[in-house]
Amino acid sequence: MAQHHWPFPSSSTFRTVGGQGNFIEEAELESVLASAEVGVWQLLSDGRSFVVTPATYPLLAVPDDERPDTCEQWLTRVHPADVDRVAGELARMRLHTGQFTLEAQVQAAGAEAHWVEIRGRVLRDDAGNFAGACGTVQDVTHRKEPEVFRDLLLATLSHDLRDPLTAIQIGTAMLLGSQLEPRGLVTARRVIASAKRIATMVDQVLDFTRLRVRGSLPCNRRLSNLGLITASVVDEMDLAHPGRQIELEHDGNLDGHWDADRLTRLISNLVSNGLLHGDPAAPVTVRALDRGGDALVVVHNRGAPIPAADLATIFDPFRRPARPRTSVGLGLGLFIAHEIARTHGGEMWAMSSSEEGTTFAARLPRRL
Repeated sequence: MAQHHWPFPSSSTFRTVGGQGNFIEEAELESVLASAEVGVWQLLSDGRSFVVTPATYPLLAVPDDERPDTCEQWLTRVHPADVDRVAGELARMRLHTGQFTLEAQVQAAGAEAHWVEIRGRVLRDDAGNFAGACGTVQDVTHRKEPEVFRDLLLATLSHDLRDPLTAIQIGTAMLLGSQLEPRGLVTARRVIASAKRIATMVDQVLDFTRLRVRGSLPCNRRLSNLGLITASVVDEMDLAHPGRQIELEHDGNLDGHWDADRLTRLISNLVSNGLLHGDPAAPVTVRALDRGGDALVVVHNRGAPIPAADLATIFDPFRRPARPRTSVGLGLGLFIAHEIARTHGGEMWAMSSSEEGTTFAARLPRRL
């Protein structure tokens, strides 16, 4: 086991403000941080090993008889609902530079889980290689509990709205099958279209609260075919948008263990985005592609490009475009699509230019 000591050994003492006066000794600074219930950690250049101050261990839910010195060992203390997300964030952290913030639930054996906020900065050497990371950890349970309660309440309301919405949709569909006057048919179609939009919003809010509370979406993997899933979405979109052209392309073996319902939502959200923001005179193209151990879903549309500043935050929740014509919905569609790809162990990205148009792509590992 690695020897645990005060992180940042090259700066074991700190001068007071302005660089004048006495030094703050290591033990004194450690005592101050412990009193403030702030832990300090340092991830070493191998990306796995770390050292911490003694006060950090209880914050990370590590009992006195354990002293983990690798990220993998510490992940056993992360709540099961958060462990995949945290592991993914730690892996992505090594690819980036600068500051980051991570929140997660941690839990010691036989104890209640508590929330921690891990803040830090990724360091790189002169050649740009990962040189480690350092930062602090604090218990933020007092701040997270009201947020969790709010999210659970929102999830409950969203779930309970599903039954009356389903009743509205079924009842209206029955009316459409009866002998209605022309005005009645128009009204019934408007009611069912509105109910579908509300149902989509309810589903998005429910998924958002699941992500907030659990850190990931439920994923029921079964042997599925991405080509069939994509074709089903395109057929449904063709019916819903009779005046628009949607082109479907696919190649190779598209079998994999995926959650078909989740992927239907992912593709539907991307196609809806292309129809909403793309040039109405140009087709939206949907591709399902075989890439060996992975499959790709690619949705492309022509039209005004996404500004670079917006592209950087395109997958953030509640992001809505500034243009009034397209300011509809909750701004959760792309966020949820991105999280569905992440739930499947994949990734999603976007590219946009006036010459090439706008492309959203998702890589989905097969896991056969």
